[in-house]
Amino acid sequence: MNNKERFEFFNEYLRTATYPVAIKLSPYDELPAKVKSVHDFYHYPVAVCQAITAARRLGRTIGFKTSDHACALSHIYFGFKENPDFAKKGTTVYPLYTKDTEAGANTNAAERHLEIGTFKTMIVAALQKADFEPDIVIIYGNAAQIVRCIQGELFNEGGAITSSFMGRCACGAYISYPYLTKKCNVVIPGGGERVFAMTCDDELAFAIPNEKIQNVIDGIKGTHNSGVARIPTPFFGITAAPKFPSAYDELAEYCEIEPF
Repeated sequence: MNNKERFEFFNEYLRTATYPVAIKLSPYDELPAKVKSVHDFYHYPVAVCQAITAARRLGRTIGFKTSDHACALSHIYFGFKENPDFAKKGTTVYPLYTKDTEAGANTNAAERHLEIGTFKTMIVAALQKADFEPDIVIIYGNAAQIVRCIQGELFNEGGAITSSFMGRCACGAYISYPYLTKKCNVVIPGGGERVFAMTCDDELAFAIPNEKIQNVIDGIKGTHNSGVARIPTPFFGITAAPKFPSAYDELAEYCEIEPF
């Protein structure tokens, strides 16, 4: 499948409110000539989650150079800078997310960072407009839609998805983690993304590394064909025999409705 066909598939089977997002990590210093950088769009750096929202809600394609990343945390997650000693001691987590620096250090130690120099530029695009093979596809949806993605991933081999997220730095959870592990990840977007990127309270994200895209597609189709796991959910209640209040019995008899 090309990206347009992938988009059409996800649109038909998941019906998400926003576009799936394609992410490309490149070792090159310069972006393709036709890709506008963050500076071209905004004239100041932004967080990756903001660009993802622009891609999934507005259909934009936006390129990042290192200097385009406004969030210092992403510089560490994406391997632009080494994780500094003061961060390892928990000072970037405490006091916002932990009661002390010891707990903050535990959180920092659990982060998954790309190696230094893994990539130099990044392209964020709505899937149907991406003219590149994505390293990662990110799908935002409600719980029912993300469950369909999980069911799709597990259809061929079974098992369970063990996800990693911390209620912060969602970019690490849906870019660094799947890129490193080559595994899908379910992500509950964190506080920063809600503040800066306006991610809604009822939205979850599902990150798919390139190696798993076709597997998820095949699995979503396979579980759809089973008849139970579908979007929209095929509620059995719409085919159940209705039970009306006894106050309607006399009217039902008048209308000659046979008891059932």
